[in-house]
Amino acid sequence: MSATTNSIRFSKRAIFADCRRTLRMALPLMAAQVLQSANSVVDALVAGRLGRDELAAGGIGAGIWFFSSLICIGLIAGVSPTLSKLIGERRRNAVGAGFRQGIWLGVFCGLASLVLALVLAFSVPHWNLADGLAPLVQQYLFAACWSMPAFAMLMVCRNVFEATGITKPVLLVQIVGLIVNLLGNLGFGLGWFGLPKLGLVGIGLSTTLVFFVMAIVLFWFMRGPRFSRYQLFAQFEGINFDAQKTMLILSVPIFFALLFEAGLFSATAIQMGLIGSKESAAHNIAISISALTYMLPLGMSFALTARVGHVYGRGLSSSIRLRVVSGLILMVMLAGTTALILLATRHALPTLYTTDESVKSLAATLLVFGALFQLSDGAQIVLMGMLRGLQDTRVPMLINAFSYWGVAFLLGYFAAHHWGMGARGLWMGLVIGLSVSSLLLGMRLRDRLRAFDNA
Repeated sequence: MSATTNSIRFSKRAIFADCRRTLRMALPLMAAQVLQSANSVVDALVAGRLGRDELAAGGIGAGIWFFSSLICIGLIAGVSPTLSKLIGERRRNAVGAGFRQGIWLGVFCGLASLVLALVLAFSVPHWNLADGLAPLVQQYLFAACWSMPAFAMLMVCRNVFEATGITKPVLLVQIVGLIVNLLGNLGFGLGWFGLPKLGLVGIGLSTTLVFFVMAIVLFWFMRGPRFSRYQLFAQFEGINFDAQKTMLILSVPIFFALLFEAGLFSATAIQMGLIGSKESAAHNIAISISALTYMLPLGMSFALTARVGHVYGRGLSSSIRLRVVSGLILMVMLAGTTALILLATRHALPTLYTTDESVKSLAATLLVFGALFQLSDGAQIVLMGMLRGLQDTRVPMLINAFSYWGVAFLLGYFAAHHWGMGARGLWMGLVIGLSVSSLLLGMRLRDRLRAFDNA
C-alpha cells in the first residue's frame, strides 16, 4: 500500500521509516504526558480515600487549577514552533536568544496564572455548588496555586526540549515528579510517614512541591553538553519586544484555542457539581481516566510540531507531507488501541477510585463515551500540532471556538438540563464537538498544504 497526495507518492518503506523517526522522538513525550496525567490520577485516588465529597471537590479544584495554568501552557506554546523553525533554518545562535525571551515570558505568565487561580478560589463560594463542596475546593486551590511560577518555567524548558528533539530528559524529570507527588500525597494528604493529615490541603501542597522540583531538574539538564551548541545561557538579556511579538503572534491563538477546549471541560465539571455529588464524582473518575489516554496523542502532537516545523523552515514540501501521513497513521492506530482498552476496563477501573456502587456504575457508562471520542480527540490534537509546525494557529483557534462552544457546550447543556440526560448528555456533547473539530482541522491542514505547494 502506498500513500498518494497531490501526485506525491510515498512507499511503505518511507512511511514506516518516518513513523519510526516520529516515534523515537514522540515516545518519551508521550510517556511523560501519561506520567503527568498520572499525577492527577494519584491526586484523585488519594482524594477518593478521604471521601466522596473530597473526590468531587478535588476534581473541581483540579479543573480550576488547570484552567488557570492555561495562561502558561498557551502563551508559552509559541516557543516550540518558533525555535523549531529557527533550527530548521539552521540559525542555532538565535535559539538561545529565543529561549531567554521565553524565560521572560514565563515570568509574566506564571504570575498571571497565580493571580487568576487566587481570584477563582475566592469566588468559589458564589458558584452554587452542591452542599459542602465549596470549602473543600478552596482548601485545595489555596495550597496548589503557588505552583504556577514554577509551572511556567517548566513549560519554557519543555518547549526547548521539544523543539530540539532532545526529549528523553522530559520523561526522566516526569518520573521524578510522579515519585515526589506520590510521596507528597501520601504524607501530606493521608498523614503517612508521621506527617500531619492535611487532606485536600496536603494534596495541593504536594502539587506545588512537584512543579518546583521538576523545573529545577530540567534547568539542570539544560546546562549539559547536548545544549551547548545553542548557547542557552550565554548571556543575560532584557526583554526584546520584537522577539516577544514573534512568539505571541503564534501563542496567543494557541492560548485561546486551549482556553476554549479546557474551558469547555471545566464548565462540564462545574455543571456536574450543579447536578449532584454522585455525578461530579463519577465525572472526575471518567475524565481522569480519559485524560490519561489523551496524553498519548498530545505527546505525539508535540513531536509533530517540531518535526513539521523543522522541514517547514527548510521549505521541503514532500517532507512535510510525509510527516503528515505518518503522523496520521500513528494517530489512528493509537486511538483504536486506547478505545478498546477503555471499553474492556470500564467496569474495573472505577473500583480503584471509590467503593460507592452508584458512582462506579455511572463512571463506567461515561467511559463508553470516553472510548467513542478517542479517535476524534486524538485527531484534533495531532492535527493542531501539525498546523502549529506550519506556523498556523489563528484559524485553528476559530475552529476550536466554534466546535467546543457552538457545538459541544450548547448540545451538552440542552441534553443534560433540558432533555433529561444528565451527565450522559454532557458527555454526548463532548463527543460530537470533538468530532466536528477534528473534521474542520483536517480540512484546514489540507488547504495549508495546497497553499504551501502553490507558494
